[in-house]
Amino acid sequence: MRKILLLLTVFLAACSGGNSDGPALTFADFDNPPTTSEVLGGSSTTSPLPASTTTSSTSTTTSTTLLVIDTPGPVTILTSSDYSVLQGRGAPRRLVDAPVEAGFDDLDGGFLFQMPGAGSDTAADQRIFWSRASNPEAQPYLDVNDGSLLKLWAVEPIDGAPTMILTITDDADDPVQRIERLVVFDFVTGDRVLGEVGSAGSGPTAISYGGGRFILEQLSGSQSRFEFRNDQGAVIDLASNPHKGCSDDPTCPTTPALDPSGSFLAYLQPAADETVDLVVYDVDLGEEIGRIGLPEGAAGASGLDFDASTVIVNPADRDGRAIVVDTERATVGEFGLAGVVQFLRSEPGFDGPIELLTGADAGA
Repeated sequence: MRKILLLLTVFLAACSGGNSDGPALTFADFDNPPTTSEVLGGSSTTSPLPASTTTSSTSTTTSTTLLVIDTPGPVTILTSSDYSVLQGRGAPRRLVDAPVEAGFDDLDGGFLFQMPGAGSDTAADQRIFWSRASNPEAQPYLDVNDGSLLKLWAVEPIDGAPTMILTITDDADDPVQRIERLVVFDFVTGDRVLGEVGSAGSGPTAISYGGGRFILEQLSGSQSRFEFRNDQGAVIDLASNPHKGCSDDPTCPTTPALDPSGSFLAYLQPAADETVDLVVYDVDLGEEIGRIGLPEGAAGASGLDFDASTVIVNPADRDGRAIVVDTERATVGEFGLAGVVQFLRSEPGFDGPIELLTGADAGA
């Protein structure tokens, strides 16, 4: 049976006077997705970063007491109770005064959100809410069939267009039939299924995109590996892949994140003594260009954000604090506020706070 990614467009049109700037209704044909079994050899043709960002750094040992430092640019902060932006010195600006599972700017002055439990609990609200610069109220925009999971991993420019990166898991509670697919959603052209990325007992624990390639951290039972795919979903068999697989090993590389060019990769490398290094890796050359020691507890990071020469290592607990690493200078500091921190790519296109229209007010 054809599975559909549902767009809740009726309410969007009503709120904009019948002139919605949402995309047209499209369908993802999950029974006949594009073929992605092709394995491509070699590296892609992404351009390297400027030389100033590829300076090698030697491994360092950080102090147990970290200096509190700022990020080099505007960021979003996701805590257990709210979602804020910080665009300079001073207090953060709270955009959502309620817990959300995930929040990302849409690269055009708006924001996308999911409610707690989305992407992991079939009993939770799976909808994605979109707050546009033209209408800050976050209205329900995408949903999936009952029994499926919808997870928003990121919003990135793909082929020059702001694009949501999603996974959709059908038969999520079925230990045999469960299947997970990687999907991208362009706000103009709609959704495109890139291929199957998980099944019963397996699936991605991290997904990052940059410069025409994805990297997924795949977990299957006790085995883990990094998997590269191109922007069409085909697996890329890179000889330079720094983690082609290991099992039952606490020192396996983990938590990969590509920089915007896709040529450079940051990941965590735990050691047997429970210390952990942040590794910066040139994917095209297959060379490690930096290894920086992180403070105790960093091995449990919930994810990384990598932009230019800065890597943000986010805490496992949203009440914890992120670690900010300058990869050029091999310096490590602690962000001054609790929460998961991500670089803000597009400033909010409105002044007021965002209300998530989750109930009757949303017409859902």
